Amino acid sequence: MKLKALIVEDEPPARRRLARLLEETGRATVVGEADTVRDAVQKIRQLAPDVVFLDIQIPGGDGFEVLARLDEVPPVVFVTAHDEFAVKAFEADAVDYVVKPVNPERLGDALGRVERRIEKGRAQEGVARLLGQQPGMPPRILARRRGRIVLLDPAEVSHITADHTLVFAWREGQSLMVPRTLQELEDELAEHGFRRTHRSALVNLAWIAAVHPGESGNYVLELKDEARSQVPLSRRRARLVRREIGF
Repeated sequence: MKLKALIVEDEPPARRRLARLLEETGRATVVGEADTVRDAVQKIRQLAPDVVFLDIQIPGGDGFEVLARLDEVPPVVFVTAHDEFAVKAFEADAVDYVVKPVNPERLGDALGRVERRIEKGRAQEGVARLLGQQPGMPPRILARRRGRIVLLDPAEVSHITADHTLVFAWREGQSLMVPRTLQELEDELAEHGFRRTHRSALVNLAWIAAVHPGESGNYVLELKDEARSQVPLSRRRARLVRREIGF
């Protein structure tokens, strides 16, 4: 299966050339392009690419600012004309650092590193999922944060939200990406007190502190976490939640 690639580059000629080189490898398909920090963050969240080819000097900040704004960072290959940022790039857990002009053979090496990183992550997820499903072991939600796999106790998770193609579990005010769909989690966590409150949210009923009226007959759930998070409750789903928590 081809890698889904996002290119973040503010110079159109360089962007077009990199897109062409990636397509010519037959190992990647370009699913989007961005030319500013803000646009890059938005596209990464929307498209969930397998790899981001990221320039360092872009309008609105730099490539490192893009990474700082993300809760979950996909594999990143820096592509830049400046070689002095290499150490900082690898400190940011970059998969590779390619200096312009991009050589097709060098690009192929970078794709190989990305493929190995992804395969390693899948293997780790498989092991973690098996550990979380052992007979006699309490159930766990497999999540990722900054490349690290975390097994979450459902009782510690206040709510789960979907943002475009990404799903996040919230624990202690922090979001951790969950490589599952909201529907899958709804089915698996129903017996642990989670209910769908909105098309983009699941809530742990034990964490509901208050229910407030919203607009158009909808409601807002206030949670017991330190941030007193607010989660929408649609009018259509309110009856079930009302019956279960008695409001």
